Amino acid sequence: MFKNKIIIIKLLLTSVFLLSAIQSVSALDTIRLVPWGPKLIDFIDLYVGDENGYFKEAGIKIEQMRGAGAGDAVRNIVAGNGDIAMADPLSAFFAIQAGAKLEGFYCPYTKNWMTLMINKTKGIKTPADLRGKTIAINSMGSTTRYYLMVLLGRNGMTESDVTEVATGLDFASSLVSGRADAASAWESMNWGMLVAGGIPKDQVSDYEVWPYADIIPGPNDVYFAKPSWLKKNSALVQRFVRALEKSKRFVQAHPDEAAKIGQKYAIGADSLVRNRAVIDMRVKMQNSGPGVVENGMGWCDVDAISDLANDSLKNGILKKKMNISKIISNNFLK
Repeated sequence: MFKNKIIIIKLLLTSVFLLSAIQSVSALDTIRLVPWGPKLIDFIDLYVGDENGYFKEAGIKIEQMRGAGAGDAVRNIVAGNGDIAMADPLSAFFAIQAGAKLEGFYCPYTKNWMTLMINKTKGIKTPADLRGKTIAINSMGSTTRYYLMVLLGRNGMTESDVTEVATGLDFASSLVSGRADAASAWESMNWGMLVAGGIPKDQVSDYEVWPYADIIPGPNDVYFAKPSWLKKNSALVQRFVRALEKSKRFVQAHPDEAAKIGQKYAIGADSLVRNRAVIDMRVKMQNSGPGVVENGMGWCDVDAISDLANDSLKNGILKKKMNISKIISNNFLK
């Protein structure tokens, strides 16, 4: 009889525990986050936040969706398919000038790490030599295209002066095959091409990397959402930002552990060496962009973003003047 009571008590305790666990999971607030690409190692802070329980501790479940470029990420937010987009400012500006309402509220990576890799054997020595050349981009709705537009505009050209080919993430094949003379990409993709063997070793010396940061210091990763959603979910966004920063600090303090976590979550992240290289790049980005030293991690520098908007208007990339102080805020850093 006594033994049966113990069994019953154990069963009751187990039921209470399971019910509590179910309630705990159901109590999490879901954020539909749309980065500019699939689950890449570049988004390591999101994976660490999941693995270490930082988001769960904050009462949040991150549903990471896939954007086919930054423009596509923004379109998903405008359409209501997601809550937060990770995109460059120009992607948001294009949507805003078309009538969308968006607000940038956090810059997870503040240094511009977009680049143009050129094949020197194609006679490209200066930006002027890009005229008539073929340039690989990720997609027609991507940061790779938009920053190429800025570079061309700064040098008296438009997209009509070059040929763009959308290659997805496989820039290397287009360059090696001769299909493209240059590739508008980013630092981690360059590492894969120049260091990890994407481009044969005997051809690596044929290429040179031009950082877009020389003309556009950054940031090119901003979290955007609809202002109405931010207002309605201000407490949730505050919890998200705090959990994200906790994750970022872990990545910075424990890059090797983060590299292993990346293997579990990201596609094509089998190599710990490559994971660590990308993590080192990302840590540098979150600590060295405009205004970060003075104002802290996640700072969105309104002056730098205003320069980008004004330059884009001057060169015909944007059709309307952007009031950046009304589009970009740092309210959630307070």
